[in-house]
Amino acid sequence: MRAPGPGPSAHGRSTDWRSVAAEAAGFARRIGMVPALMLLGAVGAMVAAGFLAGVRHGSPEPIELPLAAAEAPLPVATTQPSLLKVHLAGAVRQPGLYDVPAGSRVGDLVDTAGGLEADADDAAVNLAERLSDGQQIYVPVEGELPAGEEPGSDLAGPIDVNTATASQLDELPGIGPSLATAIIAYRAEHGPFATLDALEQVPGIGPSKLLRLRPHATV
Repeated sequence: MRAPGPGPSAHGRSTDWRSVAAEAAGFARRIGMVPALMLLGAVGAMVAAGFLAGVRHGSPEPIELPLAAAEAPLPVATTQPSLLKVHLAGAVRQPGLYDVPAGSRVGDLVDTAGGLEADADDAAVNLAERLSDGQQIYVPVEGELPAGEEPGSDLAGPIDVNTATASQLDELPGIGPSLATAIIAYRAEHGPFATLDALEQVPGIGPSKLLRLRPHATV
C-alpha cells in the first residue's frame, strides 16, 4: 500500500502553474495562435476598462466655490457729525448758537451756556434729553404758558402791584404763590414800588420775568 504523498507545497503550486501554462499552450495550438491572441487581448481590454471605470467612480467630484461672498457689495459706512449745532434760548445766562460734541445732552448745553437764570422753570425742560443737529432748546420762566397761548389774556386789565392781593398777583405771568408772597413782603417792608423796574429788587424776579410782567402790571 502506497504511503500518502506530501501535501501541497510551494513547489507543488509552482508545478500547477506550469500545468496551466502547458494547457494554455495546447489550447493555442488547437485553435490557432491568432485567435488566442485576440481572445487574450479582448479579456485584457475588458479588465482595463473595468479598472478605469472604478477609478473614475471613486474620484471626488470637483467643488465649485460660491462667488456670492466675493460679489456681495461692501456695506456703506455711515458717519455721524462730530459736532452738533444747536440753539439755546429762554431763561439761560448766555443764550445763542452752540457747537457741542455729538452725544451731548440738554444739561450739558445749559452748563456750556453758564447755567439757568434764577427764574427759569427747569422742570419744564428735560435736561437728560440727547441733542440732535439743528435742534432748538427753549427754557421758559416759572409760570410761563406754552407757546401759542397769550400770557395773561384772561386778566381784565393791568394789575397794580402796590395794591394787589396775593391771589391777584398770582394771576400775573411768571408769578406763582411764592413770588406773590415775596412781592407783598417786600412792599410791606420798603413801601410801594415807585416803578415796575423796582420789582427786580424782589428775590426771584429778573429782567426776563419783568419783561413779561410789563404788559399786565402797573404801579
